[in-house]
Amino acid sequence: MKLDKETIVSYPNQSVWSDYYNRFRGPLLNMLRRNSQSSADCEDAVEEAFHKLMHKKDYDSYGDKKPETESSWFWALYWQSRAYLSHLKSRCETHAKYVERTAKELEEDFAGRYLGEAIDSDIRTRSLMRALETLKAKQGVSPRDLEIYVNRKIHELPSKVVAEKYGITANNVDQVTWRVGCIVRKHGPRHFKAALRRERYGHVA
Repeated sequence: MKLDKETIVSYPNQSVWSDYYNRFRGPLLNMLRRNSQSSADCEDAVEEAFHKLMHKKDYDSYGDKKPETESSWFWALYWQSRAYLSHLKSRCETHAKYVERTAKELEEDFAGRYLGEAIDSDIRTRSLMRALETLKAKQGVSPRDLEIYVNRKIHELPSKVVAEKYGITANNVDQVTWRVGCIVRKHGPRHFKAALRRERYGHVA
């Protein structure tokens, strides 16, 4: 696509934005797909870029680098889209690290019967993470309640300390800890077994 690098464009009005959207969306998606395997994420990134530049970003915030041509507006949209994808990736990586850390902390509850077995460490870690995500989804355990359980049973923090952290009473902490503990002990091993089978053989029990 050939972009006009010469003609000065004042801040685009609705008509110009509509024209840009129709002409730029496809090329932007093609470029973003080189940096992401998710077409849905790329589409969200382009939509968010247009929305931000059209409705949220103050023109003065560009400082001395204000887009002034068709070409510069295209690249402003591209880099805004890239920033969105980068944020998504960072958020996913942060979540993955949290899940991995929490899963390892719950290893004894989930995989107690397998602790003596020689299981590849990567397979064990992936299985624990998969089991934890499945447990939360299928047994209705919220991230907050899981964190309360980990803080009490794994980190052995006093109920009062945990209560202050989450703005609840110590009695609430004890109730949550008991409820989540029952779920983890009852369902955790089953979810880990299924996850381990999935990681080893590509299917569940």
